[in-house]
Amino acid sequence: MDSATDSAMIVPTLAIIAVNQHTPMANFFTLVGHFMAASLLTFLLASTVHSQFVLAGLSEIGVEITLSNRLWMTWQDLLGLWASLGPIISVSLLLGFVSCRLLIWQIQALRVYRKWLLPLAGFSAVACMLLAMHPIMNITVIAGARTTLGFLSLCLCGAAGGSLFYYLRPSQPN
Repeated sequence: MDSATDSAMIVPTLAIIAVNQHTPMANFFTLVGHFMAASLLTFLLASTVHSQFVLAGLSEIGVEITLSNRLWMTWQDLLGLWASLGPIISVSLLLGFVSCRLLIWQIQALRVYRKWLLPLAGFSAVACMLLAMHPIMNITVIAGARTTLGFLSLCLCGAAGGSLFYYLRPSQPN
């Protein structure tokens, strides 16, 4: 075999070794994947909840909304909010999950409550995100959060993301 063939075989072999072994790099990419899954779930739920609250408000004032219109508008909101709300949710969850991890690291007795702390971190992250948007722009940008029920429903989307993150992450030492 020539050197080009040898190097072509070595690179995939190294990739397989890196993925199959619990190396720091493999662990990092697994962590990032778990975080992205939690962020995506939170975004999908939050965008859908937002759409349904807006459509409910329209229905209250007499606008007839069919199921196909409801589904189409929800899909359009998912596409439209992806570029703006998606990154904001991801940054908020990152801050929430890192804060939670630092808190658990500082107070070891909290490790046993990790199952509850990560959803609480997700709930709090979305709550802080929504509350921070109001003074910056002087309006509640996410229309679905303009009522208490809407605000709490969106925060529960963050809790769902935190729960998914907890269930995807293996039990961690220390």
